[in-house]
Amino acid sequence: MAKEEAQHLLDELNRLEDLRNPSRCEGKRQFQRFVVRADAELIRMDRSHTNESPIPVMLRDIGRGGIGFVCTDQLDADSLWQISFIQHGFVIGHMGLIVRHSRTISDDVYLIGAQFCSDSGLLYQLGVNPSMVAETDAPAEVLDADTFVAPSEM
Repeated sequence: MAKEEAQHLLDELNRLEDLRNPSRCEGKRQFQRFVVRADAELIRMDRSHTNESPIPVMLRDIGRGGIGFVCTDQLDADSLWQISFIQHGFVIGHMGLIVRHSRTISDDVYLIGAQFCSDSGLLYQLGVNPSMVAETDAPAEVLDADTFVAPSEM
């Protein structure tokens, strides 16, 4: 990310912090968010797209359940990404994300809200076809105490 572009994103983040209204998010978030300023990169989980280069982003906030960041690409809601967190030029971790909202904050600068999700590669390694997992999956059927089978009995 170019230095001028990073500074522009940081200025936009600072402007957004001044607009943050805690009561607006009340009841919508399951976990507390913490303000952070760090670089990261996004890569699509779906590699069938032709543009495979990482998208640089700047983190705004993070919590146990999700993340907010600013980037220069508008991302589609419900799209799946892998975010790589960068510190001192080194990747320090990865997480799977599903984009929940994308809001324009200025010309070619977007505020993105995303929820953490299972990484498609991990699902595949565990024997789950990632294409079969969708946000609209029905929750597992709840069993009552009478129908519960102990693992030792299986």
